[in-house]
Amino acid sequence: MGAEVDHICPTGMSGGSAEGNDKSEGQRFSCKNKLTALVVDNGGVCQIIQTGLLRSYGVETEVVETGEAVVELIASGATFNLIIIEMLLPVLNGPETARQIRAMGAQGKILGITTFFDERDQQEFLAAGADEFIEKPLSPEIVIPIIRGLDN
Repeated sequence: MGAEVDHICPTGMSGGSAEGNDKSEGQRFSCKNKLTALVVDNGGVCQIIQTGLLRSYGVETEVVETGEAVVELIASGATFNLIIIEMLLPVLNGPETARQIRAMGAQGKILGITTFFDERDQQEFLAAGADEFIEKPLSPEIVIPIIRGLDN
């Protein structure tokens, strides 16, 4: 992958408790409506984990590796219910990607995601138009409430 930004993707998918969600709930949950998501992450393992998790709940999921690719998709008229954007992307970082697609009229929920949580990064992402900012790994405890909110 050459000059792309390297980052770590934690793979511990268990642990942490979410408000009222247990691990068995994730096994039973699936979307009632057609939902679409876009995962923007240049790390292969993270892409696999995030995409697999979303698809396991019935969310149609696309993957791109750069902020520029997201901007092109939105410019072409693509829409998504959920856009998950990694903080560290080559050339056009996560917050700048969020800022540009919001300016283009993207209405879906934007979830900023990072390997190492930092309050300054959180503020930057939220100011750029993200709805939430979380630390990896993406887990059922995080995803299910988001999907439920979008699926209403």
